[in-house]
Amino acid sequence: MAQEHEAFAKALQQVLEVVMFENWMRFYFISEKLDAPRGEDGEAPLFIAIPDQGMARIRELYPHLAKLAEDMNGRQVDFAESQRAICTFLVEELEGKSIPSEMSRLVLDSQRFNMELQLFNTWVQAHEDQLDEGFNEFGMWRKLFAEWRNSESVVAWVKQLREQPAAAAAAGKTVQ
Repeated sequence: MAQEHEAFAKALQQVLEVVMFENWMRFYFISEKLDAPRGEDGEAPLFIAIPDQGMARIRELYPHLAKLAEDMNGRQVDFAESQRAICTFLVEELEGKSIPSEMSRLVLDSQRFNMELQLFNTWVQAHEDQLDEGFNEFGMWRKLFAEWRNSESVVAWVKQLREQPAAAAAAGKTVQ
């Protein structure tokens, strides 16, 4: 049982890193393609446009994530495309290699992953202005998020969030 828990925790961190990396790419490398046909909403489509120097740096610093950057670079991006790219990367690059087969599906469907993803999205939204002030390497994003995630106030908030479902479940089982 401890091994299964450890494998899940490791997979959770790897899947979360992939999602964070994809989000980081969209944050810094998204651009409109002005000469592309407009969508139904009249807006120019959005593309991931990582310059050659940026791709070289990604390959150097994050070789385990470079395939995701290569796959998304130059592609039109929307929610469905982001999901496709992440899921394809998880299946092709992680499953059966650094995490057990089918583990990414278990992670993606888990409450724990959803809570960590919610925390990450909260962090991005709360720090958007700071992150937008200048370019931050992905490693800096990970560091800043980890510091925020491990702060006393966030740890207390997470504890409270984890206790709420248990309290609600216990309340639902009471005899009326």
